[in-house]
Amino acid sequence: MNRARHFPLLLALLMLLAGLWCRPAPGAESVQLEVVVEGLDDDLENNALGFLEIERRRKDPHLNELWIKRLHKRAPGEIRRALQPFGYYDAKVTPRLEQTGPGRWRAVYRVDPGPRTRVTEVNIRLTGEGADEPALKEAVKRFPLKPGDPLVHAAYEKGKEALIEKAAELGYPDVEVKLGRILVDPRRHSARIELAVDTGRLYHIAAIRLHQDVLDPDFVERYLADVHPGDVYSQEKLQAIQKDLIDTGYFSLVDVNPHLDQAKDARAPVDVTLEPAKRQLYSVGIGYDTDAGIHLNGRWIHRRLNRRGHKADAFLKLSPRHTLVRGNYWIPIRDPRTTKLGFSAQLEKEQTGASDRSTLDLEAGYYLLWRQWLSELFVQYKYERFTPSGEETRTSSLFSLGARTERSAFEKGIWPRRGWGLRGEVRASPGLLSSTAFLRAWIFGRWLVPLGERGRLALRGEGGTAVVEDFDRYPNSLRFFAGGDNSIRGYDWKELGPETAQGEVIGGRHLLTFSLEYDHQVAEHWVAAGFVDGGNAFDDSLDEIYWGAGFGVRWLSPVGAVRFDLAWPWYEGHDTRLSDLHIHFGFEVNF
Repeated sequence: MNRARHFPLLLALLMLLAGLWCRPAPGAESVQLEVVVEGLDDDLENNALGFLEIERRRKDPHLNELWIKRLHKRAPGEIRRALQPFGYYDAKVTPRLEQTGPGRWRAVYRVDPGPRTRVTEVNIRLTGEGADEPALKEAVKRFPLKPGDPLVHAAYEKGKEALIEKAAELGYPDVEVKLGRILVDPRRHSARIELAVDTGRLYHIAAIRLHQDVLDPDFVERYLADVHPGDVYSQEKLQAIQKDLIDTGYFSLVDVNPHLDQAKDARAPVDVTLEPAKRQLYSVGIGYDTDAGIHLNGRWIHRRLNRRGHKADAFLKLSPRHTLVRGNYWIPIRDPRTTKLGFSAQLEKEQTGASDRSTLDLEAGYYLLWRQWLSELFVQYKYERFTPSGEETRTSSLFSLGARTERSAFEKGIWPRRGWGLRGEVRASPGLLSSTAFLRAWIFGRWLVPLGERGRLALRGEGGTAVVEDFDRYPNSLRFFAGGDNSIRGYDWKELGPETAQGEVIGGRHLLTFSLEYDHQVAEHWVAAGFVDGGNAFDDSLDEIYWGAGFGVRWLSPVGAVRFDLAWPWYEGHDTRLSDLHIHFGFEVNF
């Protein structure tokens, strides 16, 4: 009894002594071990090293000669197992362990992978209600391993998961693999794949139960226009519900919870729990860009004015050259994801080196998403008091009808290398209740083309034209100017255009500008750029093209790409001087 009671204590003491015996003595020289795998290509070698415990332990401070020999003995089997997922089941490993100096060891494994195992047969069987689904049959045809292919276990797993995901996507959440195996014949270097997938029953959505009390239920249901009770159940549809409701901005949390356990006749209800977002948001900030200079910004947003989802927002920008205050009121209509009514009022004051103006715009618009084009049909009243440089102050009132549209397809990320964007506007007034009749069209486009592994070509163009009955009564805000950060760098904001006899720019009827820029990413967060811009604003014909050229850098900050450019003007009869340098600074915007 006495011995039995003391046995655990003796065992612990022996284990402690064994640990101390294996631990290097104080002051003893540490063991250094080099592990080398020969005869394999890079991918196979890296995988073999990852499987080798002797490689993982070689920097262990407790490593000693006895431990090295034990790990070395296991290594050939570990290497053979590492090669099997790639189809090598008959590998030969020749190990060698040598001491190269005091406390220095070298373990070498010469590997002959042998013939690669190839697939001779792929037998995939579908059962359940989805056995005849065309999309599932197509997924079977696309299974990544075919007879004659080298056996790669990762490809088998990928193909199996693709079948399961496709079945679940089609409305079979109970899908399961009844049989999945790879039968390998190492002597013949062949493998047979057998896979049996049971789709189970086809499920449908019984009902979508909304749980919220801040908006009218029928209004919220309009955001679910693509998913209805009776639709085939799938995770894709549930994700569509969640995305559409999150995008409204009304809710801080959208929890979509299907209840397959409550299904009757394979019809499952879906609960959607909505937590309201904060109704009002405020933000203020200080910014700087080359055109407007330093400016103070303020924004107010009211996400939910009433139970019908009406919204409002206001924006304020204060700067020495450009001041703007704008208020908007939004009413969702029809399908509220794609259509709405908008009403806005805007006061604007602008001062350039050539002229200044004060403008009031009142606008009502119908907004819609048409074939991926974000579009607007609008009616606008504009009252403007403007003073062309060197001339008397004038006033103009215009009632006009118009349309705007835009679309973009840029790569995601702060610094996309591929994509395009286009926006345009057409507006007109027949002269009724207006100071003059006019027709005006404007278009702006941007195109990104990747060059090499770290470069891109950025092309930009802007064009506009106007037919005006009385140009003297045509407001400054609708005239065309060139020059500035997003126009022709090397010139001040709105510095270029038709001039008076005294050489003062008053704006023109037409506009054409273009830009060619090469950007190259030189570090993770830095991009170097070189560019040439050209064009002009004009009245009758483009008699003179002004050019600007320079270079710059872009800092890829967490909130966007910050641009810093140095540009010089270049046109016929002008000698470029250092004093002509223009500095342009601002954020790069992809629309």
